[in-house]
Amino acid sequence: MRPDDRRILGAVLAGGRSERFGSDKRAALWEGRTLLSHSVASLRAECEAVVVCGGAGAGALAETGTPVLADRPGPDLGPLGGLCAALFRAQETGQHAVLSAPVDAHPVPHGLAELLGFPGPAILAGHWLFGIWPAELAHDLERHLLSGNRSVLSWVEACRARRVEFFGQPPVNLNTPQMLAALEDGALLGEGAQLHALRELDFATGSAQEVARAVPVEIPVAIELNGIGYAVMMATPTDLEDFVAGFALSEGLADTTEIGEVHLHRADGGWVARANLPQASMPRLLERARTRVSESSCGICGIDSVAAALAPLAPVAARPAAGPQAIHRALSQMRDHQHLGQATGAAHAAAFCSNHGEILLLREDVGRHNALDKLIGALGRQGIGRDRGFVLLSARCSQELVEKTVRAGIPMLVTISAPSSLAIARAREGRLTLLALARDDSALVVTDPHRLF
Repeated sequence: MRPDDRRILGAVLAGGRSERFGSDKRAALWEGRTLLSHSVASLRAECEAVVVCGGAGAGALAETGTPVLADRPGPDLGPLGGLCAALFRAQETGQHAVLSAPVDAHPVPHGLAELLGFPGPAILAGHWLFGIWPAELAHDLERHLLSGNRSVLSWVEACRARRVEFFGQPPVNLNTPQMLAALEDGALLGEGAQLHALRELDFATGSAQEVARAVPVEIPVAIELNGIGYAVMMATPTDLEDFVAGFALSEGLADTTEIGEVHLHRADGGWVARANLPQASMPRLLERARTRVSESSCGICGIDSVAAALAPLAPVAARPAAGPQAIHRALSQMRDHQHLGQATGAAHAAAFCSNHGEILLLREDVGRHNALDKLIGALGRQGIGRDRGFVLLSARCSQELVEKTVRAGIPMLVTISAPSSLAIARAREGRLTLLALARDDSALVVTDPHRLF
């Protein structure tokens, strides 16, 4: 069945008790609208019809024309009771499937139905209530609930739902007013930042608590000058016209007053920026386009398309084995190994640490990418298994550092500074365990595919 042939019923799962939130989450405001209205609007864009599965008290919150369904086969069955009611409604009205979304997780991924695919049940990995469910599962789910199973995970496993990875901005579970406030604040930053729900790992107790954190957006920007693919730069997608003008000046190609209008076009996963330079710039432009090499081993300079910059990343096969105490131990020892950094205050370090937290090798360089390349090279030259420990970096966690670690087959990366949005997405794609903002007492668990923490 082709996607455009499907008849889909959208179901907003809105029957939670909101105990941690302190008030009814369905009526909480985000960008001047209720969370319920955001969810309904997102599903309406993809579905033939939408229902609200909200149990008692949801009727007053449903938008005009949006039916409210009571849980089935009875009340107080959690989100599965609402999903069961939606499946039976889909059977009654002739829809092939139900596309579900919880009311308290935003933003809803754009193109959710196409992302999840059909036929067969499927869920977003890590967000089990975003799912697509064949209507024919209605009686199976009812029997599942009547047998005493209320866990969403139990149903996911029982119906063998596919887990679909999503590498865009993940939805944030709005369990507290603080999480909602963080989402509101993040929206004010526009395309410059994304809000991610991460976990803060306490080294003393080994426990992790969910926190919301804004991370800067990092995407590839392909720069085309006079029709020539000049370079792809990783950048935050704000003020891109200024970026192109300043880039052309700093490259010695033209003065900012000589640059024509900058035209911006969205590409898959990035932007293409096109501009014309004066004819006098052509010799310099052609020479630099032929010979342009990276001033550091960032792995991006010289690439001439967005697609090349976002080439598929094969997942790491190895599993990490280091725990909180090992990370804390490595952090406490790293400074003593940074001889160049101590002497100059201007060098990055990349350390390979055993699963017990012992620093086995450390390399330094003025460039954070170079330091990591030196470390990976040293591991190979000395015959040290790259899958038998983790990397600790004294640097910002950028996309290229994540990719280098994944390609080296190292299962875990710990960085001193914060990640970018693309670093998070690529770590998820590469199934890399990633911790950031590592300090004396804690670190942020950014990705944890093997549930180590």
